[in-house]
Amino acid sequence: MAKSDGPPDLPFSCIPAPGQRTFDESNRIYATDYKNRFGESSVLLYRDDNAEIMRFPRIADFILRPESITCELLDPTVEYMVEICLLGHVFGYFLERSGFSPIHGASVEVDGAAALLVADRTGGKSTLSASFVRAGYPLIADDISALEIREEEILCRRGYPQVKLTPEQAKYFVGSADGFPLVHPAYEKLSVPVSEFGRIADGPAEVARIYVLERQIEPGPVRVETIPPGEALIELIRHTFITEIIDATDLKVPRMKRLARIAQSVPVKRLRYPTGYESLPKVHEAVLADLDF
Repeated sequence: MAKSDGPPDLPFSCIPAPGQRTFDESNRIYATDYKNRFGESSVLLYRDDNAEIMRFPRIADFILRPESITCELLDPTVEYMVEICLLGHVFGYFLERSGFSPIHGASVEVDGAAALLVADRTGGKSTLSASFVRAGYPLIADDISALEIREEEILCRRGYPQVKLTPEQAKYFVGSADGFPLVHPAYEKLSVPVSEFGRIADGPAEVARIYVLERQIEPGPVRVETIPPGEALIELIRHTFITEIIDATDLKVPRMKRLARIAQSVPVKRLRYPTGYESLPKVHEAVLADLDF
């Protein structure tokens, strides 16, 4: 885990579960349609008098309060799932509850401003963001870019200082894939500290652009195209986290208002470019030219 030399913004603790919590089902807010191998909903959300509890059956319960998050680990053999759940569903929900808009995308700092790179799961955001980091542009966030509306600015908050790379990507950007832990035992991606090949941003940065990535198999030019505000809003909604959970709570309307404000305030553009490491320098040139700093 990355070390910190300052006070925490949000205390997190993980403890052995004292036992399986029982809930009044009338307090259940959400249960995913997707089932685990035991036929149970894979994620459930409950609310009691002073907290919300996100349950991952047979793995852990996460107790969310405004001032803290506590994980009660049900099965120590799957402890590796704590970080996956925390930095995904749990923190995504906590950010929404705290008034932020978490976008499924990486973000890098260019001359003090934030450029977001959003894409679907195989859209190339990890490769492109890692290439910017290795080229000397600080990483702001790797997978969840948390946007904050502050008066007239849209800020991107700094995220956890690690990136998820395949062994091939790690060899290309870092020089080796050795010694980095797997994100999940069943998948090939590795958790790589940013310090291995670049640096993390010093703090939040005002968002200058949001790029929706379209990586293309066929060779061709790099193109940057403006997306109209209405379509931009749809793209932002499409790249938010845990949409079904948010839609089941009182957060749906506030989220839509924030995303609409972001779509009106920040240029959202489609970035089309050919696949392959050899195309990355041209993508950098196109992005820097578009930012025009």
